[in-house]
Amino acid sequence: MADKLLICISSEQAAVAMSRNGRLARCRTFRNDDQGREAFDRFLAGTRTVPVHVMVDVVEEDYRFELQPHATGRDRNELIDRRLRQLYRNTPYCAAVLQGRDAGKRRDDQYLFIALSNPDLADTWLTQIRAHDLPVAGVHLLPVVAEPLSSKIAPSSPNLLLVARHGAALRLTFLRHGKLRISRLTRVETADAQARMSAFTEEVTNTRLYLHATRVMTLDENLAVVVLDRDGSLAGLEQSIAREVANVQASRIGSAEIVARTGVAESIVSDAPDALYLHYLGLQPKQGNLAPEPVTERFQIYQLRRALYATAAIAGGVSVAWVALNAYQIYDLHSQQALAISQAADFQRRYQEVTRSFPATPTNADNLVATVQTAERMQSVKHTPGPAMAVVSRALEQFPTFQLKSFGWRYSVRDFDAEAGTRRPDEPAIVPGTPAATKRKQSAFIEAEIQPFAGDYRIALEAIARFAETLRQDPAVVQVNVVALPLNVSPSMALSGSTSERVERPTSAPFRIHLVLNSPA
Repeated sequence: MADKLLICISSEQAAVAMSRNGRLARCRTFRNDDQGREAFDRFLAGTRTVPVHVMVDVVEEDYRFELQPHATGRDRNELIDRRLRQLYRNTPYCAAVLQGRDAGKRRDDQYLFIALSNPDLADTWLTQIRAHDLPVAGVHLLPVVAEPLSSKIAPSSPNLLLVARHGAALRLTFLRHGKLRISRLTRVETADAQARMSAFTEEVTNTRLYLHATRVMTLDENLAVVVLDRDGSLAGLEQSIAREVANVQASRIGSAEIVARTGVAESIVSDAPDALYLHYLGLQPKQGNLAPEPVTERFQIYQLRRALYATAAIAGGVSVAWVALNAYQIYDLHSQQALAISQAADFQRRYQEVTRSFPATPTNADNLVATVQTAERMQSVKHTPGPAMAVVSRALEQFPTFQLKSFGWRYSVRDFDAEAGTRRPDEPAIVPGTPAATKRKQSAFIEAEIQPFAGDYRIALEAIARFAETLRQDPAVVQVNVVALPLNVSPSMALSGSTSERVERPTSAPFRIHLVLNSPA
């Protein structure tokens, strides 16, 4: 809990106590004279900047209970401000306390309008406080601050009158169903104890009559009177009240019972008379603040400054947490990187150990990868060279001396004959734009040689012719064209060569065949 400076102002003095971490220090009093105000000024000069909460305990106070039409938001604020200006034209210290809703059909709002009718006394002390740049959080009337005290003293009493002695005056505070209705501070100037008791009893009687006159409660209703006697100076007052006032249940509680019922520390109750009320002032009552805006201006700045500090602290904390998180993530990534490098090195070592036992491959790994990729692409294609290879394989099985050197296959409009510029005399030319020019077909070529070759071209040519005829007999073949022979027998070719016996004889008879297959479905 934040530190606060708590001040109770009365006509005789100002009681001051510092609240640190929710604990109230001992009260100091300053008389309402020149010497007391000078001492108060020196005290403020040595006080650091803390919020100041002021409580006023004077005779010049006013309480009015009224019903107002139910409203919310801006309409409620305008309604209350207008009513406060009508009631209290001569003082800026006024406020309205919302106490609930009426039980009637209109469900009007219940307001208690309160004011400090003579602000001069409060201004004298507040001027000194503001001169030291201390932020004034609020100005409250003592009965408003003491309202929570009633729920501790007599929580079940619908009509409760708290009676307490404040110096030479008697404070009488009436609460109906736990809500403040009226309070009076009356002075009794007599030194005789018996006369003082009679005067106090008479004030209670007058208060009871005033409540009946203002229709707050009738004389037939029971009234619970609780005398707060912290120092024993009011002993016997409860008996006098019970004898003189009708329909009253009077009781007196001392300091020990006050401590037991309220839970306030005994050091506070036994301190100055205002210490108990300063304790409740430190709880920061949310309503009933009489201070106008010029008085609380520095407190608003103080709150904004603290909010900025808190925001900066939160932002700093978030930034530190973010940096710590990033640092942890970087550390974790470095750890994962080191682990991955270690695992990769271990896998490489294990791979090398395993591959040492592999047999030697006929080619390198890149060629194997390319072969597998090519095979996978071929499997994904609908038309493959498989049927053409099967045709060639069946024919080669019948000619064991034929050695295949290369094989080519395509599925296109143009076959290998058209690519090479050769065409059979009986084959019609392909005219662009006709269906034949756009029809796709399978074509293949075979480059082979005869081995061993003894140099007899006649036998070789006959073997090649039989091989071509074997291909034509296959049902899958549409056309076979021998495009290259080991010996050119065309009558248009010129005869060339040598008759020397030293010329080396060829050891193979190469040839090339083009074939066209049936179009696949």
